[in-house]
Amino acid sequence: MKTKHSFSVLAGRTKAAVLLLSLIGSLGIATVVPAASLSEVLEQGIYSEETKGDLDSALQLYQQVVADAKSSQAVAAQAQYHLGVCYYKRKDYTNATAAFDKLVKDYPDQKDLVARAQEYLAGTTVLLPAPWADGEEQRMDIKLPNGFKIGLITCSVNAAETNGHKIWRLTRHTFAGVQAVSRVEVDADTFSPTHSFWKHTMIGEADTTYLPGHAEIKTKGKDGTKNMDLTGAVFDNEEAFPLMRRLPLASGYKTDLRFLSSLAGGSVVPVKLEVTAVEKVEVPAGTFECYKAELNIHQTFWYSTDPHRYLVKFEAEGIVVELAEVTQRKAGEPVCYQDAQYHFSLCSPSDWNFFLAAKRTENSKSEITLLDPDALANTQVVVGSPDKFKPEQRKSLRDWADSEIADPENGMKDLKVRPDSWQERTVSGQPALSVISDFVDGKDKKVAYAVFSFNGTNGVDLHTLIDAKDFDAFKPKFDALVDSFKTN
Repeated sequence: MKTKHSFSVLAGRTKAAVLLLSLIGSLGIATVVPAASLSEVLEQGIYSEETKGDLDSALQLYQQVVADAKSSQAVAAQAQYHLGVCYYKRKDYTNATAAFDKLVKDYPDQKDLVARAQEYLAGTTVLLPAPWADGEEQRMDIKLPNGFKIGLITCSVNAAETNGHKIWRLTRHTFAGVQAVSRVEVDADTFSPTHSFWKHTMIGEADTTYLPGHAEIKTKGKDGTKNMDLTGAVFDNEEAFPLMRRLPLASGYKTDLRFLSSLAGGSVVPVKLEVTAVEKVEVPAGTFECYKAELNIHQTFWYSTDPHRYLVKFEAEGIVVELAEVTQRKAGEPVCYQDAQYHFSLCSPSDWNFFLAAKRTENSKSEITLLDPDALANTQVVVGSPDKFKPEQRKSLRDWADSEIADPENGMKDLKVRPDSWQERTVSGQPALSVISDFVDGKDKKVAYAVFSFNGTNGVDLHTLIDAKDFDAFKPKFDALVDSFKTN
């Protein structure tokens, strides 16, 4: 029942593309209007856009002002800016790009408007259609440079609707000694985020709601809501991996993106991406031809050139992540694990994941970490031969449990067993013994719940460590997991 506190903080920060397209035709028929009345026409356009929400009328009025640009540069520049905003609101990113690009080129002295236009230009990227099927999950191994596997990342995408509006729900779960989970909802077409939840078990958790022009961030343990003004396109940090799959990657492709990192105090991180090569990459899932995309934040990604655009590999901060498999999960279908060495199986709910730790030797124990979707607990199943146990652990289940509890290396401070918690039960039809203990981790009160069994030729240790406040609600899920354990 040992727990280890080693970790590697992994956060992918990735990025989308800016395509500055050619200017589209004429923006209106020139009509000479006195400069004094151009301001009035501009005000009518702003009223139609912002108050009435009539973008068509606003576009016509702005085009009228722009057509007589020589009469008043300042007024014409404002109209040109609002033209871009109107097209952006209509999700007509081609014309929005053209309008903002014209403002930058034709009115360089209007520095405030130019700066705002450039922020919008970062968000007018043309994205490719989503290359995945509903329910796709990519499973990736986290490795040290020497190839030793230390964790996993799972990325899944699921289609949904909110108020009749199509969205993608993006889920990521990272485990490398500690856990990080995130869930982001984005517009199905533009990938603009509407809501995100991001939790790291060593750093904290944040809940972010995206609204027009700003984001509201609620951080666990802090009072109040942090409001951030956002101009132009800002993506959520945790949607970066799938966002890159929708970029029109090609040799020499470059783009600038901005990402809001809620766990970094609510900061916007600008990122530059460049495709520097096309390379063959071999990973556990196979061999792929890939675009090599390098970021200015010292991260490198390889995305497959085939229509799936899989994230095949990435490197960051001395860590290598490689694609292991791609699966299609069905909603509500349990996830099961089969162990070939010790001949056992167990199943968890559909939104859980399994991680099998790399074995040091052929006869090493099987150590499986079970990852619940909210990263509430540290849950493990450890199966091995009793021949490797200490002599005092082989006598009886109670002796084994007492030995584990007394072990000073278990890392649990002020561990106290609940005297009335000892309970006889069965695991896969064999006698088992469970016990509940309380301990302290820093300032947090924790609970350790363990089940021990001599099952055939194996010793089976199933345990979970969890915050005391979450234990009662989590216990039935752990008990169901124990009941699913079967010796083959």
